[in-house]
Amino acid sequence: MASRQTALSPRRTLASLGLLVLAALAWLPLPEALAASTLDATLASAFQSFALAKALNAVISVLQSVTGDALLVQIQFGEVLDPANDMVERFSWVMFASTVSLAFQKLLLGIAGSVPVKAALSLGCVAMLTVLHLGKPGWRGIAGRLLIVAAFLRFAVIAVALASAGVETLYITDSREALYSELEQDKAVLERIADQTTSEDEVVADDAQGEDQGWWQSLKDRLGNGVKDRVQAAMDRFDAMTRNLVELTMLFLVQTMLMPLGFLYLSYRGARYLAAGITRSPRHPPALTQT
Repeated sequence: MASRQTALSPRRTLASLGLLVLAALAWLPLPEALAASTLDATLASAFQSFALAKALNAVISVLQSVTGDALLVQIQFGEVLDPANDMVERFSWVMFASTVSLAFQKLLLGIAGSVPVKAALSLGCVAMLTVLHLGKPGWRGIAGRLLIVAAFLRFAVIAVALASAGVETLYITDSREALYSELEQDKAVLERIADQTTSEDEVVADDAQGEDQGWWQSLKDRLGNGVKDRVQAAMDRFDAMTRNLVELTMLFLVQTMLMPLGFLYLSYRGARYLAAGITRSPRHPPALTQT
């Protein structure tokens, strides 16, 4: 019996030191501040993507409005503009959902850093220390469950935010910035097409006031040359823009929804495993009988 107590003494000491460190970490603001900074950076990226989507939507609306006076031009552009406009609107909704997800994570982070949660974790550490040193096996399960639940509430959201930030830095940031650059180029090209179309529509209107035949001939010439080129340029740019929007949507869905849910599930499974290990009754080796 004495040898068994001697063998358990180093484990009890290590467990006591771990509980004291955990109780101190409960009140340490550094992990929470790091998690909050990563969420703020991701939220800023989501806002940037949402603003870019609204800017693309505005450019497409300008193209639709400036081609509304000429029927043939409107038909050719409409075949391109309607699917692109739908894609941009869907992307805007995804960015809105990502922003809501990040805001909800910030809310959970604030709850995890509240005084009641910190106090509950400290109370769980004190209860577990008491059970270890007083040798009350009947209270071990209750103290262990309280400790695991409080630790999960305090550190799960922080761990999820930091793990997601690590994956973002390694695999997502460079791809996202490249997509931003390409979408900005798409927006610039579409703005240039809209400006060219607007200026030519004004010239056509001036010609119509002077000579009806000249206006109609000028309109046919424009439909045969300039408009066809602009429609083709817009179609090519819309194809590239659609691919970029799909890739950026995938990145934000993974970063703001799938990864947090995955890491939260792993944290939950780890907490259940630890709870099962803490609350399990210790196995004592069979006593040796002397013959």
